[in-house]
Amino acid sequence: METIVYFGPGRAAGDPLGLLSKPGAHSVDGRTFVVAFGSAPAKRERRFVCITDAEEAAHFIEEHPVHALILDTRALPFLTESGNTTQPGAFYATPAGQLLTRLFPETQANWALPRERVIPIVAADRDATDTAYHLGGYRMGDVLVAPTLVEVFARLEPFFTRRGVGRIALCLAGGGIEGMLYEVGVLRALEAFLKDRAIIDFDLFCGISAGAVIASFLANGVGPDEFAQGMLGKSRRIDPISRAQLFDPNVRELSTRSIQLLREFVRGGNGPRGMLSSFARATPSAFFAGDGIRKWLERELSKPGMSNRFDSLRRPLFIGATDQDTSEHVVFGETGTKHVPIHRAVRASAALTPVYAPELIDGRYYIDGAFSRTTNMRVAVKHGATLVILVDPLVPVYSRKGGYVHARGGIFGTMQGLKSIINGRFDKAIRAIREMHPDVAFHLFRPEREEMRILSGSPMKYFYRREVEEIAFQSTTAKIRAMLPALTRDFAQHGVTFRDPNTRDMDRPRVGPAFEPGSLGVGV
Repeated sequence: METIVYFGPGRAAGDPLGLLSKPGAHSVDGRTFVVAFGSAPAKRERRFVCITDAEEAAHFIEEHPVHALILDTRALPFLTESGNTTQPGAFYATPAGQLLTRLFPETQANWALPRERVIPIVAADRDATDTAYHLGGYRMGDVLVAPTLVEVFARLEPFFTRRGVGRIALCLAGGGIEGMLYEVGVLRALEAFLKDRAIIDFDLFCGISAGAVIASFLANGVGPDEFAQGMLGKSRRIDPISRAQLFDPNVRELSTRSIQLLREFVRGGNGPRGMLSSFARATPSAFFAGDGIRKWLERELSKPGMSNRFDSLRRPLFIGATDQDTSEHVVFGETGTKHVPIHRAVRASAALTPVYAPELIDGRYYIDGAFSRTTNMRVAVKHGATLVILVDPLVPVYSRKGGYVHARGGIFGTMQGLKSIINGRFDKAIRAIREMHPDVAFHLFRPEREEMRILSGSPMKYFYRREVEEIAFQSTTAKIRAMLPALTRDFAQHGVTFRDPNTRDMDRPRVGPAFEPGSLGVGV
């Protein structure tokens, strides 16, 4: 049964909305009411819970699957001379302002309730305009002015009929080998909570860089656990990639450019400037050729039961890369790019220069998709996704100790800077897309606290494969339990049962003990 919270300090005693006037409506405990509403065939009983305290309301919404919030401000007088509506002052200090600030913090992408599912109510008096103005500071729109019960039901009804027809998308970001293994751990944890659906049964997959590697296997029906077993050499379906395949020196390009440099020397120079320019052009584009990765991908995706073609996959796949000469983001798998073999698209998406050389496709050079996008969540929405799971391991380390990054050398520092730029761009993008598509539920998983230290240095580490994955699995399990009400609600609206595999009839999620990465000897 869907739950609707009514929050109205001073008005929630008894039956503030007059719900008992509806035929068949009844009270459960004095503040909980069950009433049927909606148009056939969607008409059914829904639960209304009336709460007067902001802290209690926030806790209830965070801990239970709540489908809508009715925010009644008619008993909330406040001073109208406040300046910034989101800073301490008039409306911010009211219970309604405190509740909105708690529910929609600007620093988070995961909210307990979508903004569009909040129905603000104002009084029909001279304060209504001021109240609506302050609500606008929290991006609350479509305010109801002293509505009747019929008007309230009319606003609620679309919330229960609009969703459930969309698609579930998985968007995986980059992050090198350790980021890829972090994503595998996250996906294994997520799949443990799915009762009647597997990760490979999601409707579409988007991947960039290391995430593109995983996405290409998921779209082929290879689940996260089987992928992990393959990387450990314990799968008959997938062969692990070797260190030699990952780190093949870019000898061919070095030889070609050296010959060009020698020819320029033989022809003579145009002064010091010409000589320096010749040396600059002779520098290879990357340390590693990436031929081993390309060959490994082609071999694995060409095995029986697999497909290396976008138009013959069991699920749609979209791979993001960056055109090196235009800096434009290109999505392989969309119209006009489906002819490109998947292994070439994935290799292009993972061409992190100057680590790996660009990939030449149809006369153009492509580099890592993370240079222009973090995840292709907009692509997922464009193709009909209404529930998007985002996994982004590419986050900078956070250390209160001064000099932590500097002490670890240039590569560590360079990656810290790159991750900071990409992470800042993504934080802005996720907030923007949530406002642009309020009908879409986004859930983000990314490293936090100690996890950030483990994934902070070079993205090309080859060791600690099992340890990184296990850390991600355990920490994500704890995060999912904290997010369980919202995830349960959003998956249910897409016909998927999402439940804690270790508990039944749980009133509130339980968070397990913190996992200490230091106990494994990594990340310290």
